[in-house]
Amino acid sequence: MPEPAPVIRRIRKELKQLWMDPAAFCRPGATPVTDLFHWEVIIDGPHDSPYAGGTFPVDVAYPKDYPFKPIKLTFKTKMALDIFGRGWWPNLTIRTVLLSVVSVLYDPLLDLPVRHDAARLYKRERGLYDEKARRWTRRYASAPVVSFYPAGMELFEELLDEAAISGAVARRRSCGAGKWRFFGGRLLGAI
Repeated sequence: MPEPAPVIRRIRKELKQLWMDPAAFCRPGATPVTDLFHWEVIIDGPHDSPYAGGTFPVDVAYPKDYPFKPIKLTFKTKMALDIFGRGWWPNLTIRTVLLSVVSVLYDPLLDLPVRHDAARLYKRERGLYDEKARRWTRRYASAPVVSFYPAGMELFEELLDEAAISGAVARRRSCGAGKWRFFGGRLLGAI
């Protein structure tokens, strides 16, 4: 069953905006977008955070009933994230979601952590938490990732058109269950 045209238009607009004016510390994934509902973005660890120097590939999956259901982000590294939980609103976009992720890398959400042991460590021994986060970043997120950028705006529009047409088939092939751990929103499980 094909996705509704308004959903496709909205995702195309969000993707185009993200690539033309990326959110801080965010950039395109290593492969071209072949499915508007499933693609990759790279989050670079923010400067002045224990995640600095890390590259965090994130699988982005839009549900069929987007924007009424939240975007699902799956880190391909050892990172736990659950920012929105029940706080999803249809007016949120991929850009605001990614900005929220980056802000949580600076200041974890301690009231609703994914990993309570990491939250306790952060509260009680911040220096030890930061050192452990730096060590894990070096171990699990230090491989450089080169982003894919289309050669020009025409090619970008062409890729988005192809992704909209072939999205349903590509989504079924690429969304392997269990391939990556899914976390729908709170951070603090990085260690």
